[in-house]
Amino acid sequence: MVRTKKRRMRVALAAWEIGRVASGLGAKVGGLGVIVEELPAELKKAAARMGIELDLEILCPCFAHYDRSRLKKLNLKIPVEIEGTSFNFEAYTHTFKDGQRVVYFWDPGQLHWTHASSIYPDDPQVGLKIFAAVSQAMAAYVAAQDFDTIHLHDYHVGLLPFYLEHKHDISLPCHLTIHNATYQGITPLLGGGYSSLDRIGLPGDPLFHRYFDFFNNLNMMKAAMLKVHESGGRITTVSGDLDGSWGYAAELRESHTQLWSRAYFQKGGPPGEVFVPNRHLELFEKLPVAGITNGLADANRPEQLAELRADKLQAAQSGQKDQPIFRNPKVQKSMLASDHDFDAKRLEVKAELKSLLHLECFGSEPTDDPILLTAVGRLVAQKNLGLVAEVAERCLAHDPGAKLIVLASAPAGERHLEDPFWDLAARHPDRVYFNNAFNLPLSKLILAGGDFCLIPSRFEPCGLVDYEASLLGNVVIARATGGLTKVRHCAYLYDWLDLSDEAGEADAFFQQIMTAMDTYRHAADWHEDLKRKAMAIDASWDRSAEQYIDLYQFGQANLAWQQRRQDLLKKQIAALGKDKTLFTDFFRPALEEYSDTLDWQLKTELDKFV
Repeated sequence: MVRTKKRRMRVALAAWEIGRVASGLGAKVGGLGVIVEELPAELKKAAARMGIELDLEILCPCFAHYDRSRLKKLNLKIPVEIEGTSFNFEAYTHTFKDGQRVVYFWDPGQLHWTHASSIYPDDPQVGLKIFAAVSQAMAAYVAAQDFDTIHLHDYHVGLLPFYLEHKHDISLPCHLTIHNATYQGITPLLGGGYSSLDRIGLPGDPLFHRYFDFFNNLNMMKAAMLKVHESGGRITTVSGDLDGSWGYAAELRESHTQLWSRAYFQKGGPPGEVFVPNRHLELFEKLPVAGITNGLADANRPEQLAELRADKLQAAQSGQKDQPIFRNPKVQKSMLASDHDFDAKRLEVKAELKSLLHLECFGSEPTDDPILLTAVGRLVAQKNLGLVAEVAERCLAHDPGAKLIVLASAPAGERHLEDPFWDLAARHPDRVYFNNAFNLPLSKLILAGGDFCLIPSRFEPCGLVDYEASLLGNVVIARATGGLTKVRHCAYLYDWLDLSDEAGEADAFFQQIMTAMDTYRHAADWHEDLKRKAMAIDASWDRSAEQYIDLYQFGQANLAWQQRRQDLLKKQIAALGKDKTLFTDFFRPALEEYSDTLDWQLKTELDKFV
């Protein structure tokens, strides 16, 4: 791709989460919010390096807990139609201190129920209406602007290009980044497929079977993928390469049959159940999905981490005067009195953090060089942290100096998932620590002071905690899945596919933990080398951001090619004149490996005249 100089490019980046939670004007449930918070600034830097002036706006819902008095209301009428009822959305804008402009879309009827910890509806029918309404509002805004490209993040905003075309007769290059294909917006039909689309303001007859039909359900992910592909854009995901040869991009292409065969070979017998990342949406096996691996801001490196800086911790403490950040007075005093940032040349500071972490969790200074196994995350099926509890006592028995530190919580209604950890901490108070309260500074102390980070995820489209832990010298022990394989060169990874064989997976996981602990004890130089390799990871956004800018330029060129093809077809049909019927009678494109796409497109157009 030849990069033009001093070219202006306007991009609309649409997402349900944008991060920026500390501002009170953003939301983050998972990795999506983290990425959308970091990516825009990186895109602008990459564009500047490439001689492009990037004008980027983030489009997102305005959730009910946002203080709209801090936002600037736009003088726009944004019509939306749901279930035959027309109403207007309001649009607000805010420019953050880093210069990023965000456009918020608000309607009390659709979004009044949202709050900081609940921005996704549980009912799929409610979800369909809300995602459709916000996508309509976004499309109306885009139609009134002069954007060159639309970048969609996950299916929640994936209906935007449909409304842009069918309500505003506008086609723009669109790209779709899939952050988690487990969730696809699958919604049962109400009154049939056509009616289900009609009720959200889209024509059901021409769209349902072509885009949305998925075993007699609506599938918003499927529709968005097909529409983006037709627009000349690309479907991307958050780990892998442009060819989709590794990471989540490769996993999304695998069918149930392929996974089952691999699991059979792995365990030497038929597996009971395998997890299919594409959730049986075969479109993933047919459309090309590129991987553009997420980066991680330099602010997460140990020499820049805010949670290791005294002034930042003091400011955080001032915001919660009645509750100390750290429960141990000595740890609290030490962390708030001086900076504890470090790098690969100052590992004595990391050793000090290890001592402080031990003091915080177990109430005493460490003796005899304990091995601190750590886990930070959510107790949900995807993270599979129950496996940590399953192998915990074997780890403690294998190495008398091994200790386990877990900071994790279960969703409301599933608190029973915490019970095994509470039980372990009660039976081994000097060797197992469990905390189910969210505490960001503590989570960073755990990652910075720990020796090994346990990540047995069922699937992990990109993985951020593996980057976070590695950069802090906390060597990863993880399942080889999705984006976690990007740290393969400086981690201990196990592979396991049969979900029904929990004992088999526990054995595979424990073998890697045991190898890691033995290396720590008996091959210290090797362990130190692995730790330094982990800290040296290039997790920057530079290459990935440049690939996105290239992607935007490709989309514009490819849309132009698609349009020229249509012009060519129209010219050919017009040139046939009175021979059109004769030509149609004899024209038969070849099949399979001898077929030609343009021939088939010409035949489709000719058939319209028959």
